[in-house]
Amino acid sequence: MSDVILYGFPISTYVRTIHIALHEKGVKFDHLHHAPNTDEMLAVNPTGKVPAFSHGDFTLYETLAIANYIDEAFEGPALKPSDAKQRGIMNQWISYINAYVFPTMIHDLVLFRLEIMPLNQAVLDAAIPTTKGQLSLLEETLANSDYLAGDTATLADYFLYPILAFLGMVPEGSLIADYPGVNAWKARMEEKKSVIESAPTF
Repeated sequence: MSDVILYGFPISTYVRTIHIALHEKGVKFDHLHHAPNTDEMLAVNPTGKVPAFSHGDFTLYETLAIANYIDEAFEGPALKPSDAKQRGIMNQWISYINAYVFPTMIHDLVLFRLEIMPLNQAVLDAAIPTTKGQLSLLEETLANSDYLAGDTATLADYFLYPILAFLGMVPEGSLIADYPGVNAWKARMEEKKSVIESAPTF
């Protein structure tokens, strides 16, 4: 077994973010498909959430901490901009994605549509205009920039892509076509080898 291990079931957007980051850095790793709140996950993350990560005898949980460690601990292309202002923009987007985009698009919309959670129609209905607002904000940047923090993909893009990939699987995914910058960004991301190789199987 590799001394680098990713823990967590593949359909998690956050697990996929780390999967993409590892591929981008060219790190060989093993992926143990533990579900949340199982004894296996609790052994590597006291919250029971996914993902977790280990490198030899060093273990981390929380996606951003893992992603930053991967970028700094391994050789390969940088996952963060060298410019301080662009790094600030990247971190701003990651915070926004985690605090707003993920809860709305995944918890309040996708999980209902994929029947992973019992349908709450009121919550789903409220999520649609909120999703439009979030796509509009993304469009303000992606209409004029190839990626969220400049001309090169960064961790911000790797946090966002798995969420929009799931959105694209449900009826509300048709909303993306109304935002040409977001739509073009999504197409660019889908050409990346790391994104292709990290695609979960159902």
